[in-house]
Amino acid sequence: MLEHIENMRTKPEHIRRRYAFLVSFSVTSVIFLGWMASYGLKSSPVITDANGDSTQKVEAPLSSMTASVFNAFGDIKGMIFGSNKTEYSAGLEVTAGKR
Repeated sequence: MLEHIENMRTKPEHIRRRYAFLVSFSVTSVIFLGWMASYGLKSSPVITDANGDSTQKVEAPLSSMTASVFNAFGDIKGMIFGSNKTEYSAGLEVTAGKR
C-alpha cells in the first residue's frame, strides 16, 4: 500500500486529483448502498404506542427520496408554467369601525 502511495506522488497533479475523486466517490457509493440496503424497500411499522395498540408506517428512504425528487420537479414546473394568480388566505377579517 505504501508503495502505491509513493507511486501516486510521482504522478502529475491532475492524475492524483482524478484518482482521489474516484476513490472518494467509490467509498461514498459503498456507504450509500449499504445505508439503502439496511432498510426494507417496503414500508414497515416501526413506531408503536406505549400500550402497543397503534402503529405508524414509515416510508423507506428510497421511496421518500423519489417522492421528494418528483415533488421538486412538480414545484419547478408549477413555478415556470403555472398561472400568475396569487391567492392569500390570512384568516383575518377587517370590518368598518366607529369613530
